[in-house]
Amino acid sequence: MRSRILAAGLAAAAAAVVAGGCGSSGDDGAATGANGATGGDGGGTKVAMVFPGPINDKGYNQTGYTGLQTCAREGLQTSYTEKVAVPDFVKTFETSARGNDVVIGHGFEFGEIAAQVAPRFPDVKFLVTANPLRPADDNVLHMTLNSTQGAFLAGALAGLATESGKVGGIAGYDFPVLKAQMAAFQAGLRETAPQATFKVVYLGTMDDVAKGKEAARGMAASGIDVVYHIADAAGVGVITGAEAAGIKAIGWGVDQNAIAPRTVIASQIANMSEQIGRVCRAIDEGGFTGGEVEVDGLQSGLTGLTRLYNVPDSFQQRLDDIRAKIVAGELEVPSIGGDVPGSGPDAG
Repeated sequence: MRSRILAAGLAAAAAAVVAGGCGSSGDDGAATGANGATGGDGGGTKVAMVFPGPINDKGYNQTGYTGLQTCAREGLQTSYTEKVAVPDFVKTFETSARGNDVVIGHGFEFGEIAAQVAPRFPDVKFLVTANPLRPADDNVLHMTLNSTQGAFLAGALAGLATESGKVGGIAGYDFPVLKAQMAAFQAGLRETAPQATFKVVYLGTMDDVAKGKEAARGMAASGIDVVYHIADAAGVGVITGAEAAGIKAIGWGVDQNAIAPRTVIASQIANMSEQIGRVCRAIDEGGFTGGEVEVDGLQSGLTGLTRLYNVPDSFQQRLDDIRAKIVAGELEVPSIGGDVPGSGPDAG
């Protein structure tokens, strides 16, 4: 597989028009009704995006929606569907492909859906985010952030912050890209706290806030004092559960400190909104390279960690040193998948 590393970054996510509420984005980037005005003078390119969860989850889906708003501000005609259930994935892709030039599937799981649908719509471009595997079709582009690099840094921070020597990770599903990040988090933990233990729980949901909260409180009861999540809306529950239990939390996607300012010590950055906006611009200008994987890592600035909160200033210097070693290839970071390297100058 050829992984093209873009310093500029790229985008992708999933498309649709079925259950869960659909809408369109006007040229001001604000969501309007399903038949609302669409954006401006970008050549009429129509982009539909599908989300497996709610666009206001303060995490993964929200970053994708922000990227779609950027596409609208660029003048593209945009629509979206949120909270699409798994049984509706294929139907939603097909419906979107009939009325749009570009269909974006927001998440690894849409890779298989694009592979099913894309051959029947050769004139439509399909993009899938968070998928490091090379697509088979020339009208499909997979994109991924090199998120294991950010996860490694998050694990290193947890190792510095834990006092009990017990750290936990909570993910929505055991998808390969999520398992890879949990493995990278554990590798980072070993870098700064070799004797610490690490427990992972997969919730089986990305949406159940109460289940996320319960999982965090259960971990706290077992002596875990730092918890990390990759769980979208359920991750908000993880953070509030950690807050209730008086333990530290590391967020994911965007800076989640505002959810619990005394609890969240940092968040792993996954700036897919920048990727998506840039890809929209490229497609609207006639640039599209299908059959490939586009990767952005630490060097692009689209993944990594936010600023630190509620920890000693010395932690930042230690993390900066670790980051430099990852970029230089001096630390082994688990791959996000496919042929994407986990560290070194070619890792994005």
